[in-house]
Amino acid sequence: MAGDFIHKILKTLLGKASSQAPEQEVTMTQQMEALLPSAVSDRRIDVRFAVRTPCHYELVEGPDSRTALVRGKAYSLNISAEGILLLLDRKPEHRQLVAIHNPALQRQQTVPLFEVRWTTQLPAGASQERYLAGCHLTFGRFPYFLLQRNHLDQNISGLSL
Repeated sequence: MAGDFIHKILKTLLGKASSQAPEQEVTMTQQMEALLPSAVSDRRIDVRFAVRTPCHYELVEGPDSRTALVRGKAYSLNISAEGILLLLDRKPEHRQLVAIHNPALQRQQTVPLFEVRWTTQLPAGASQERYLAGCHLTFGRFPYFLLQRNHLDQNISGLSL
């Protein structure tokens, strides 16, 4: 279940073990599933791998010569051949372009450019808002810089998200 997967991610990111009763956990799962996007056409169908690593991003804002770049910090949660799931500190717009940078891991000259396909706000109750963003590769090579042994956890294709 997608809600179970998101719940596990949140527990990992917070570094806490869940002390909820099973019935509370089911309620949380149902709430999380209600927040997930329903557009199946925007979901990735290829193999996904859990890749949890911090990175920086640039959101491209504006279609003309006055284009601005908004920079921030993100956390990659999983990747596939043509996409990435990010945890962001701000909400990107649908179809907005985002460039992902990780100088510690990236060995290539070009920066991959992704298009935001969907976003959802996490009901984490933290002081800052957090957003999940499903992104599709639109320009550049797939970010294989993330696929290093110490960052590749497991094939999570069996989980639906």
